[in-house]
Order: sequence, then structure tokens, then C-alpha cells
Amino acid sequence: MSGTVLLGYDVESASDSTAGFLDGAAELHTRFDVPWSIYLVGTTVEARVDDILRHVDDPLLTIGQHTYSHMLLKSIYMDPRDGKEVHGGAQTYFMPGGALGELEVEIAKTQQVIRDLLGVECEGLTGPWGYYRGLADREDILRVLHENGIRWARTNARDFRDCQPVPFTQQPYFYEQQGYPDILELGIQGYQDDFYWDRFDDRRHGDTYQDYLFATVEEVAANDWVWNLCSHDHGTFTAEMFHATKGKWLGDFIERAKDVGVRFASPKQVYDEMVAAREAAAE
Repeated sequence: MSGTVLLGYDVESASDSTAGFLDGAAELHTRFDVPWSIYLVGTTVEARVDDILRHVDDPLLTIGQHTYSHMLLKSIYMDPRDGKEVHGGAQTYFMPGGALGELEVEIAKTQQVIRDLLGVECEGLTGPWGYYRGLADREDILRVLHENGIRWARTNARDFRDCQPVPFTQQPYFYEQQGYPDILELGIQGYQDDFYWDRFDDRRHGDTYQDYLFATVEEVAANDWVWNLCSHDHGTFTAEMFHATKGKWLGDFIERAKDVGVRFASPKQVYDEMVAAREAAAE
């Protein structure tokens, strides 16, 4: 059995939850000695820079960006077709993406904020909300990412209904056909967090998110899949609150993943491995 898990978190609340989440997550990942990634909204960096600086030198941590104001890279139209609400009482929901010029500013500004305030050269990005097919249909946005030094992305994070779960057949791939063979799409397989599981899961694995995580990690191991597992800095105002909520299922999940032989990796590690594998295959 094998399989690879990347643990990545969208840090976007710009509140005490940012501090509580980061402090708690750092303690958790140090205890288990597994890498973690955070994808920072630019305004959150500006508002909570001291909270983030406490962890910048953590050797297990990778820092990515999440646009400056949490602007969507692409429009989404959620249409679950199950007769249940998605947002605000409606059974469908539309959220527009930014115009290309706006996105150019958002991405470049966040790169600069992370460089100036944290001293980090950022190479990764998570697209707010995530999108069906990632950026496979948006060469223009890929160009913006490339020009700003982004080399791996988490944007393929919705199914054909613009909902979830994302099937595990969506494994990491390079944007070669679009002309950017050095940008890797990591995706977010499954659900983006426990609240998306709560809305969309069919409960075939059990009645709790932990049931889903445990069953899925065994599938990941058996099929040697990559699983980019996502969560957010929501509702974790202290490290203690983190450990009592998100940290509980994350800790149990890490233990189960290790038990079934899954390895934990950073985005950069997966990127380097896939580049090396592609070069070896071309020889």
C-alpha cells in the first residue's frame, strides 16, 4: 500500500481564527512530523502578519497564496440537482470570477505582500472556491500565474455541477497542452472541508466526516493516489479551540493514514518528483 497526502489550508479569515488555527496546526504538524501548506489571502497577511511570522521558519511549512481579496479566478454556477439548498435558500448559486486585469493585480499584489512582509518567494496558489477542470480552459490566467512565479496550483476543486466531491481520477497534471508544462495542477480531491462534506456527501461511508476520511484514505493507499486534503481557518479562535474541533479529526486522520502506509508530502516535493518522472520518461 502507498499513496500520498498533502495537507493544505486556506488561511483567509483575517481574524483571531487565523492565530488560533496557525498555532494549533503548527503544534499538530510538529507532533506528527508531517508537512503542511497554507494558502494566504493578501489582506489576511496584512491584518495578521505577526500571527503568520511566528511560523514562517517552520521547516514543515510551505507558504502559498490565495489572491489578495479572495477573488475568484473563474465564475462558478453551483447546480447540485438534488432539490436541496446550496446558498441563501436557493437550489442553484452563481458567483462571478474576476476580470483578467483584476486578477493580474490580485495575484501580483499578493506575491509582493508575501515577499515584503514574510520574506518568502511564493510558488503556489489556491484558487478561491475552486473550479471545474481547474484552469485547463484559461490559458490567459495560466500566463498570469507563470509570470508571477507560480509553479503549482490547487484550482481543480469542483465537479461538473460546480459542486463536490471531486473524483480521485483527477490526479495531479501539468498544463502542457495550454503551453505551461512547468505549472502543476494538484487539485483538491474529494471535499474542500468538513462543511462541504456535510452538504454534499451521500453518507455511504458512514455518518461522520471522520468515517469518510478513514474510508477514503484506505482507497488512496490501495490505488497509490495523491490526495490534496483541504481545510480552512474558520471558527478556531484559539489553539485550544483548534485542537477540540479541526485538530481532532485531522489528528485522527493523520494517525490512520500512517497506519495504512500513506506518506505525507509537500507540494514542492510532489512537483519535483513529477518533473523528474517526466524527464526520465522522455529519455
